[in-house]
Amino acid sequence: MTDAMAVERSGAEASMRKFAAFYVGPGVYAVDIMRIKEVVQAREYVLRPVPRGPRIVEGVMQLRGVVIPVVDLRRRFGVEIDPARERLAKLIIVSVRGRIVALKTDQVIGEIRVPADELRPAPSLLREEGGGAFYSHVFNRGDTMVFVLNLEAIVDPTIDDPASAED
Repeated sequence: MTDAMAVERSGAEASMRKFAAFYVGPGVYAVDIMRIKEVVQAREYVLRPVPRGPRIVEGVMQLRGVVIPVVDLRRRFGVEIDPARERLAKLIIVSVRGRIVALKTDQVIGEIRVPADELRPAPSLLREEGGGAFYSHVFNRGDTMVFVLNLEAIVDPTIDDPASAED
């Protein structure tokens, strides 16, 4: 490989963004891979409920001595929980504002590399306060639209909680 080819290739790599993609119900979502600490199988951890805790927190788990709040994205997005998919559920451990939080998903797809020019800001209506603040960007993978999560909004209990609308 020539030096010019190596420089071109490294430039193309630099313009790629890496995301971890996953299912929540029928939807496909993603988070910036650099925010992820690890991914674990949900069924291997006991979730302890937190009385009078924020509605978005399903409970807490313990991972290597650290107590971590768990936000079930199915609940957060108002998606019906499918017991048949429960065995595939994964916990994506992320860092948000210096805190560690677990996001419960239906199934992890894996790493997706997206050219920076294919990444679009979420439509302004979807970025306004309320549930739409959950999304920062969108991109297409084939026929599937993938929503990139705004983790700060996802873990903020003051932002629209679909479960609270049921009261």
